[in-house]
Amino acid sequence: MKILFFVLTFAATCVFAQTTAPSLEQIKIAADAGDPAAQDKLAERFMSRADTAQAEIWYRKAAERGFAHSQGKLGNMLLMRSRMSVGLKPVERAAMGEEAVKWITLAANQGDKRGQADFADICLEGKLVKPDLVEAYKWGELASQGSMMNVAAIAGRSTRDAAILKMNADQIAEARKRAAAFVPHQMQKSEMPEPSWVRQIKLNGISGTGEHRLAVINNLTFQKGDAGKIKVAGKTVMIHCIEVKESSVLVTVEGLDGQRELKMASQ
Repeated sequence: MKILFFVLTFAATCVFAQTTAPSLEQIKIAADAGDPAAQDKLAERFMSRADTAQAEIWYRKAAERGFAHSQGKLGNMLLMRSRMSVGLKPVERAAMGEEAVKWITLAANQGDKRGQADFADICLEGKLVKPDLVEAYKWGELASQGSMMNVAAIAGRSTRDAAILKMNADQIAEARKRAAAFVPHQMQKSEMPEPSWVRQIKLNGISGTGEHRLAVINNLTFQKGDAGKIKVAGKTVMIHCIEVKESSVLVTVEGLDGQRELKMASQ
């Protein structure tokens, strides 16, 4: 009797689940009304039909509403395109990669496995953000904590192990500590990784004395209070010179928070 009751209960549960699953019509209506979960489901339907253009549109709608899964999927699509597309201009590739990092980090910090695996790979590669083995391990480890059959978990384990081969004991200990302390959360702007192109902003030289010092940044001359545009990684960036010191310069960079101190290459 107990076995029969279990079978009947299980069958009833399956029937109930089938009857309550939203239809495509219901998903589309809810997605059009702005429901991010429905928009994500609709994007998945388009993916199953190999319509990546429409899938990206709906992932983006849900991502902009903070839906972590869609942020991870959109970031992954942009990342793959930035790496593999032929014929992209450098400025287009750079912009696509930068946007990919934004969505991927937002997803990763909310606990999305796809986002965590991709961010681990980005940190290990070091082209879109500053290379960071500790962070590569951390995010790879977090992504790996899933099913052995999950693609993101497999990718996370692979990246984590690749990072381990380049790390020392102290780095591994720190990475384990960061992974253990991680709690899914809505990421603050201050947590956004610094774009790799920032490293291409160089102080080429300083001349003059006192308040009349001049600084050459990426071959453009600045004095205190000046603002000017420089080109880095195929994009144009506005730099504002705050102060020219004897051997360094304080600047602000368009699109980034806070001041940065640029030092001569030998410093």
